[in-house]
Amino acid sequence: MTQQLEAERTAAARQRAPGWRWFDRLLSALGWLLIALGTLIILYLIYSLFFTNLQTQRAQHDLAQRWESQIVPQRPADARVDGQVEDVPAAPDRPARPDDASPNEGETPARTGVARPAPAPATGEPVAKIEFVRPGAQAPPVHEEPLYIVQGVGTEQLQQGPGHYPGTSMPGAKGNFAVAGHRTTYGAPFYHLDQLGRGDRVRVTDARGRRFVYTVRTQRVVAPSDVWVIQPDPLETGRPTLTLTTCHPRFSAAERLVVFAELGR
Repeated sequence: MTQQLEAERTAAARQRAPGWRWFDRLLSALGWLLIALGTLIILYLIYSLFFTNLQTQRAQHDLAQRWESQIVPQRPADARVDGQVEDVPAAPDRPARPDDASPNEGETPARTGVARPAPAPATGEPVAKIEFVRPGAQAPPVHEEPLYIVQGVGTEQLQQGPGHYPGTSMPGAKGNFAVAGHRTTYGAPFYHLDQLGRGDRVRVTDARGRRFVYTVRTQRVVAPSDVWVIQPDPLETGRPTLTLTTCHPRFSAAERLVVFAELGR
């Protein structure tokens, strides 16, 4: 009985109109095309979420080496901001002093004046080291390891790590030190930027070895066209400002997440 049914089905298939045979071939081709597209999408996601991270890790390592090699040893005058002693790390050729500790370790935070800025480096060169601190907490709120900021916010620069907006202030100087970073792919340095809250601290060490401590004031979600966030005084307080920008929400570029911090507050 089974063999008879199979024979009848085979005969019926042979008797189908040529148009139906063409339709069967089209469905088969479409199925293989969808499988190929799905495979390409999966490979792209693996590349975006894994290999780009490895690329940025290597770039950050290279930036760290270049940044460390260009640190200029401190002179006593360099460690002052408008007459107030800075909270600076020890330079390689001198021992640490008591005021070299970070504010998170119980020392008095400096940062009430304006620093003489280091000159802006060439595009693609390291600008500063940035670290995130939450007082009273052991784990950083954004990124566990220090991040090295590169000069420029083009595609090539942001693939290396956070980028300094050209034309904005340098660390510790009057105005707005503005930095952009990826929230996904290429190491995702600002993946957890939304975790920064009022009172968290951002430590920025420049090429002269001076450390500036910015205190987070607020965060906002804005349109990509809202360029006022990188203007010299976005909060209209007259204080030196650090602005961090990234895409929002994650895996989308529809909006921008912006965190504002002020020097010495």
